[in-house]
Amino acid sequence: MKQKKRNRSNLLPIIECVLLCGRQELALRGHKDSRPICFKSESEDIQYQHVNEGNFRAILKYKAKDMVDFKEFLESDSRYKYTSSKIQNEIISTCGDLILEKIVKEINAAECFSILADETTDVSLKEQLSLCVRYVANTGKEVCLRETFLKFVEIHSLTGKDIASSIINGLNSCGVDCNNIYGQGYDGASNMSGHIKGTQTVVRENFPKALYVHCAAHSLNLAVSTSCDIQAIRNCLGTVEKMYCFFKTPKRNNVLLNEIDESDLDLKSKSLKRLCATRWVERYTAINDFAELFSCVIGALEKISEWKDSTATDANILLKSVDSEFLVSLQVVKTLFAYGLPLCKILQKIDIDLKEAVDLAEISVDTIKCLRENIDENFKQMFKESEKMAEIVGITISIKRLSQRSKHRANPSMENLTPETYYRVTVAIPYIDSFIQQLEARFLCHKNVFKGFQSLFSGTYSENFDELVEFYLDIDKQTVQAELHLWHTKLNKLVKYPKNCLEALRQCDKEIFPNIYFLLKILCTLPVSTSTPERTFSCLKRLKSYLRNSMTETRLNGLTMLAVHKEVPLTAEEVLNELGKKSRKLDFVI
Repeated sequence: MKQKKRNRSNLLPIIECVLLCGRQELALRGHKDSRPICFKSESEDIQYQHVNEGNFRAILKYKAKDMVDFKEFLESDSRYKYTSSKIQNEIISTCGDLILEKIVKEINAAECFSILADETTDVSLKEQLSLCVRYVANTGKEVCLRETFLKFVEIHSLTGKDIASSIINGLNSCGVDCNNIYGQGYDGASNMSGHIKGTQTVVRENFPKALYVHCAAHSLNLAVSTSCDIQAIRNCLGTVEKMYCFFKTPKRNNVLLNEIDESDLDLKSKSLKRLCATRWVERYTAINDFAELFSCVIGALEKISEWKDSTATDANILLKSVDSEFLVSLQVVKTLFAYGLPLCKILQKIDIDLKEAVDLAEISVDTIKCLRENIDENFKQMFKESEKMAEIVGITISIKRLSQRSKHRANPSMENLTPETYYRVTVAIPYIDSFIQQLEARFLCHKNVFKGFQSLFSGTYSENFDELVEFYLDIDKQTVQAELHLWHTKLNKLVKYPKNCLEALRQCDKEIFPNIYFLLKILCTLPVSTSTPERTFSCLKRLKSYLRNSMTETRLNGLTMLAVHKEVPLTAEEVLNELGKKSRKLDFVI
């Protein structure tokens, strides 16, 4: 018994070291870590003076300084030190399995969940499918929404059928009950969303209640991208992107930085940002920062245009591109992006549900429509800002040359046409109309999905509710309708109706309203965005880096579980007890 306790006390620090490296996303291995651990100083250990042993061994040596028994164990002649790379992998895998077991237990207890999935290519050119689930945890007043990462699944084919098989097999390997799938959340790629051979269709063939919801954040991004296809707006954004690329070299960037430092303005931004195609929030930041640094950018371009090389030609071309249409378009885009920014941020939250997402989208559309109705007054402010920027360049806002038979741009024929009227008609109004149209079209599918659930919040009965009951519940309609009327009576007695599904779920008693409670839980579970799988891509980049590109899938998943799920408690004692279930060279099972 004494020997078992001694073995456990020696192995616990090793497991704690692995847990520390995993939680902090630190690489365990070094340049050479196969030799016995030596506690000599670098000056004494000449053979390995310039060898990096890695974080794992370095932390073990540091920890052993204050633990005499542990130091003797590491310095002993025993072959079984439990510090080899094989044992490291086993400890990491065990940690990941224990965390996954706790999460899966909670998912199966929820009785319904949605799949969230997205794929990316890692540093070793392997296609990694990030598999996450969305479910309702806890009960009563403590009920909350969770979006949880399960594992990375390596895929070799991007067809809808193969991805669907990878998702289902991945869930089964984790121990998740797939009969509780009530929703699917993917991006809008045809192989994922296709209604004939897409992933969502293949999954629904096996699990008919798994309703597909297009990622709302992607829908907003598509609405912004499509509305920007108007020629003046497209040219403006293209010029801003060219400016960013132009100043990306150190020599030119130094000129811009000097202009910023010498500026008398109180500038919050110190660099230009890229109009990123995937990081949607960055679009507003890029336009806003460019407008703020406009005077510095023009000053830097003027200095570079005096150089005696080909760079001066590029600078002159960019200066010439800053014309009246560009300046007006920049202010219009800046205004519209500001209206879409709050919606974009909120749609990426975990605790938002489909009802709240639809309501926020409608509020955004109504606000932009109000801007459109008062376009005469609102555009005056945009035009004034454009005139201020035109003074910096040394130009005046003027109308483009009008032609009798122009087909490629707006060419209004109006008497006494002023520049303000011209750009309001040709740039601002078409762009705002297109933006409104795209938002309404992109979020129409989300409104259709929510239509059946509307009766749970409005206090009135809808015919769509019968379809909802028939689709989700195997029970008599009259029973559910009676329960719905009782629920409406309770809602009418409240001071105000619940603003989202979580608030309604907290008000709903599961014993009194079992069917209403289950429908509310399904609505909470239906996905809004795929931001959680995309966040795991950042973790993947940090874990599987250039120096760690030969990592196996098992080790990768174990380290990702440790890094992502820091909130899940895990002790070294639990890991050691799990390791002791197999036969070992050292006996440490008490």
